[in-house]
Amino acid sequence: MRGRLMGKRVTAGTAALLLGGALLSSLASCNGRAAGPQPSEPAAQASDTSAADEARAVEALRTWLGEPQPGTLTISSVDVSSPKDTEISKQLSGTLDPATGTAALVGTKTVLTGSSTNQTPLRAVMTADQLYTTSAVGHTPSSPKPTWTQQDLTLVKPATSPHSMWWTVLQDLEKVRLDGASEVDSKSATEFTGTVDAAQIPSLAKLVSTSMVFKKAGTTKVSIDLYTDLGTGALVRLTYRLGLQLSVDATPTATSTAGYEVDLTGLGSPTVSASPSASTPAALDVTRGGSSGDICQLILF
Repeated sequence: MRGRLMGKRVTAGTAALLLGGALLSSLASCNGRAAGPQPSEPAAQASDTSAADEARAVEALRTWLGEPQPGTLTISSVDVSSPKDTEISKQLSGTLDPATGTAALVGTKTVLTGSSTNQTPLRAVMTADQLYTTSAVGHTPSSPKPTWTQQDLTLVKPATSPHSMWWTVLQDLEKVRLDGASEVDSKSATEFTGTVDAAQIPSLAKLVSTSMVFKKAGTTKVSIDLYTDLGTGALVRLTYRLGLQLSVDATPTATSTAGYEVDLTGLGSPTVSASPSASTPAALDVTRGGSSGDICQLILF
């Protein structure tokens, strides 16, 4: 009899515990909270803050695209599609004013073949929807003036925009992720990263399918970095890249034989360019046509 009473008391106690647990769960549900472990309040707040910062970064980009400020433009590329052990890299830098569609860039072309290195100077001038490029190669003492090659920039921009296809790619960026603290021009900044697949933008379909840049990069996905001022939230730098990483020992993959990067910094206060002003070269020094080179296809305007 005593054993039965004790068994009933245990059973009754267990039932009370279960009933109490169910009551607490019900109360929690009534209060709008699911039962079980809940995320800590600071963690939830941090997530909300990051999402808000990411949205503001995209908005800062759109603001700049609406009223673009001059900046220091740097175009870099590495190409390992040439014969074995040959790597061709280019880098040009100078002032870009996207509002007027003008730029003046100077840099070098470097050819690495085995243990030998050959460098030649490069110059590029963008004005009136035309790109003029020149190199010291082939100049003679009797003809000190450079010979320029002229390329029509309207051939590498979508019909739906007065700007380059890269402008359209940047406009298509809708989401970025917070990368963390950074520094731009010795000032604190925040870095964000996102990706846009240029092949998914209808107005770029023809340009992407015929572009040597996308073909050699082996991808149509463009990685975009945004840097915003820590205080004002304004865009202070942007970078887009695709293909191989830029390095002196770049190695081709099954799909990619080149890498490209375009960086625009000093927005609103570009570094003074060492290049001459963006003025049209004399007609006698210009050769029209030629292939649409990577500089022509990469430049932001």
